[in-house]
Amino acid sequence: MANKILVTGFSGTGKTFSLGNLDPKETFIICPDEKALPFRGWKKNYRDTDPATGKFNPANCNFLKTTNWEKIKAGMSYISKSRPDIKTIVIDTITYAMIGEFMEKAKTVGFAKFTEMGDNVYKTLKSIDGLRDDLTVIVMAHTEVKSFNGVDRTVFGVPGGKLVQDVVKPEGMFSIILETVVEKKGNDVHYGFMTQNNTTNMAKSPSGMFSGQVIDNDMAAALEAIRKYEDGE
Repeated sequence: MANKILVTGFSGTGKTFSLGNLDPKETFIICPDEKALPFRGWKKNYRDTDPATGKFNPANCNFLKTTNWEKIKAGMSYISKSRPDIKTIVIDTITYAMIGEFMEKAKTVGFAKFTEMGDNVYKTLKSIDGLRDDLTVIVMAHTEVKSFNGVDRTVFGVPGGKLVQDVVKPEGMFSIILETVVEKKGNDVHYGFMTQNNTTNMAKSPSGMFSGQVIDNDMAAALEAIRKYEDGE
């Protein structure tokens, strides 16, 4: 069973930027957002076309742009079975896979399209459990704010419907959720991850896994902390 981590936060708060220190030789990014990566040298390190054919080839590429659920699942399955060099898969973001499906069915009347979206989210997240043991899958998602008994807190952002939030409850399928936090310290801005719930967010992790409630916005360092915790170091 692969490890899976949910990374949540508003747009522009550092979800994608946190990937900058991951080893691109061991990382495969599935990008429903279909956007450029926000760190220097990304085009050199993450390739979405085979130079020989000019087309995407999962055997030697490590960047896949798609909002199609079947292609996302097929990409993860291929990596698990045929790319032992890849240790980390990133879905950036699952929110835009939902948006892609929602917009494709925007003119469809009725509740069925929301049921289908919930089914696709659930099956995609459950498929991670069947991937090989040495893989880590990082699922990124946008958040939105809702009020519960007068207290505002972040929740899993869902375009066009509540079924995913109320029935699928994706956050319950993860034991580790890192939520972005942006703090201003004097003239500097610090980007980090919340590791524990403070009643206003979704963050959670096993006690003692990380060095504090807020850690640096560095996914490579976070994965190393997880590894050491699991190995008992």
